[in-house]
Amino acid sequence: MQLRQLFKASLLAVVASAAVSCSKDGDSDNLPVSQDTVYALGIGITTPKETTNYVVQASDLMNGTISPVGNGMLQEGYRDYAFGGGVFFSLGGLGVSNVNAITVDSQNKLAARTGLTLELPNNQLVDIDGKGKTMVGVSLPATPTAGLNAKFYTLDIAANTFGNKKEVPMNSIHPSSQDWLFHTGLQVVGSQVFQTFYPVDYQTYNTKNTDTNYVAVYSYPGFQLQKVIKDTRTGPSGAFNTMSGLFKTESGDLYAVSTSSIYNGYSQATKPAGILKIANGTSVFDPNYFFNTDTAPNGGKIAHAVYIGGNKLFAAITTVPPSNPVVGTEKWSDANLTLAIVDLSAKTIIRVAGVPVFKGDGGRSFAALIEDGKVYSAIGQNGVVNIYQTNIATATAKKGAVIQGTFLGGIARLK
Repeated sequence: MQLRQLFKASLLAVVASAAVSCSKDGDSDNLPVSQDTVYALGIGITTPKETTNYVVQASDLMNGTISPVGNGMLQEGYRDYAFGGGVFFSLGGLGVSNVNAITVDSQNKLAARTGLTLELPNNQLVDIDGKGKTMVGVSLPATPTAGLNAKFYTLDIAANTFGNKKEVPMNSIHPSSQDWLFHTGLQVVGSQVFQTFYPVDYQTYNTKNTDTNYVAVYSYPGFQLQKVIKDTRTGPSGAFNTMSGLFKTESGDLYAVSTSSIYNGYSQATKPAGILKIANGTSVFDPNYFFNTDTAPNGGKIAHAVYIGGNKLFAAITTVPPSNPVVGTEKWSDANLTLAIVDLSAKTIIRVAGVPVFKGDGGRSFAALIEDGKVYSAIGQNGVVNIYQTNIATATAKKGAVIQGTFLGGIARLK
């Protein structure tokens, strides 16, 4: 009963602001459930006291209002989301380490399979090859007091069980006497696992080491640490609370994306924002590939991104460089973002037309769904969050459904 009361209280302000937008367009408050289409959305509702998370069902992303009212599955604690094999995984964080595997039941309603628990909250969970059979995950302790070992594991999607568990000392990846390390990306290529991270003072969150890009290389499926490769053309890949450090193309090439942005948790930037490449079949940085996103036309710092196929990223990219010296109000703000299509092969950036400059929610999950040549993501403005549909081929977007919530943490199509 307390949880229901919490839901009503935390949703009240969000519903009030969203209702204003809905009434202007004549939208209904709740969408009917289609027999043919089922989307799952992870929605967060933030109040001055806390954030409450729900997984919500929808059948239409472009019309009406998507609301947790009478339609939300309450999720314990902070949540990240992953998708593989037709399953939408709701992953606990910030002290919560349980995993809910969400699917569609015989009545086309969302149903959660529970019972999976990790020793540490998950940092990232990825489908190893896109076939929907096996996921690979990693959990890093946030501080030395939370643990001294990184924990790797596989997830059998059909069986809903963890396996191949392996602990790797954090000190062996990066000396903790200098800095702790935060995870930013994970990919599997053949018989190897690649992980991006950045060094950070876990007490002050200062980033003293921003002159090197680091990628740890492990065996797969044994998770034995093989080496850590480095490149000094950029700073570290990814940023605080993101999974935007490392991406794999259809050919098995890897791209490591560095930002070092004050907006996203760095205390300094000593190298340009840019992208490096690790060619398939190798475990070294390609010396002939470097994409400076700071100086590229339409460029900026890539704060968040997802791979959308065809050697392209769908990204939230900064439109205004952070101040130098640092302005306190800019730190951690995840601000001045717009959507863009990043072509990794052509080394070009095309900003998406039809979207406003916005402030991100800083979440690890840059929630985006790729479907039929379009990307569905969310932007919040003036207290109202909308789905935006981006046409990849034309780099144009249009506004879709209203989300009754503070932010969108995850999205997938289950049917």
